[in-house]
Amino acid sequence: MSVQLEIQDGSTHWWLSPDVWTVPGNDPEGTPGLPILGEPCYLWARVHNIGTDAVTNATVRFYWANPSVGFDRNSANHIGNANVSLNAGESKEVLCLVPWQPVWVNNGHECVLAEAFHTTLDPLPASPAFNVTTDRHVAQRNLTILETAPKMKSFSMSFEIHNTERLPRTFAIKTEVGKPAELRPLLKQLGRDIPTGTGKVAKVGFIKALNLCDSDETPQPRVEGIEVAGGARTGLTLTGELEGEAALLHVVQTADGKEIGGLSVLVVQGKEQKKGRA
Repeated sequence: MSVQLEIQDGSTHWWLSPDVWTVPGNDPEGTPGLPILGEPCYLWARVHNIGTDAVTNATVRFYWANPSVGFDRNSANHIGNANVSLNAGESKEVLCLVPWQPVWVNNGHECVLAEAFHTTLDPLPASPAFNVTTDRHVAQRNLTILETAPKMKSFSMSFEIHNTERLPRTFAIKTEVGKPAELRPLLKQLGRDIPTGTGKVAKVGFIKALNLCDSDETPQPRVEGIEVAGGARTGLTLTGELEGEAALLHVVQTADGKEIGGLSVLVVQGKEQKKGRA
């Protein structure tokens, strides 16, 4: 008997799954979009059974996290569960009936995750780690849409680095430049258009302070040797300048030469609000 449940990863970067999305507001059947602080938000996942046998009442679990890389089941925030029954080769969209009430949203940050499994026919690995890249059960959407102030170039975003292991561990963090077009598979779930204009980033790097204005550090494009105690977390701030309409950045976390975490940031030029007539 073969039941193989899957929630698909992103095509360019695994943390940009098209199979996990959010719907802000009181109507879970409403228009997908980014979470809004102070408003309820519903999570959805598209679950596939790529096995040869049907499954009844498989479990789908939903989580959220603050802007972060490297989190696991112990450090993510569990929202709720749902159930789904699938024939072989069938896919269904599954709603988490428990709404998520965002308590902190960083200018459009969306770090949500879902996993599908059956406790006996297709169980999860024993480890609390999500292992998104190697485990078909789980997929992640870790994306921030960050607007600069109108007519301003500079941007910044703070995020956390998690060590989910019991012992101390050393990490490295770097950025990779992407293209906004990479987000097209997510267009239906973002609730906004992807800018079509060109842009690039400059002076991109990381500082330890939470705000560039509070620091005289020189941003480093890559940070090596970030030591984090077992079960602990630390923070960095991504900073840079946007030239043009929009640019996409990927923040990649590595350990022992392997990619273990990541998040993406779409930086867009903020627009001035039009003033109405008195």
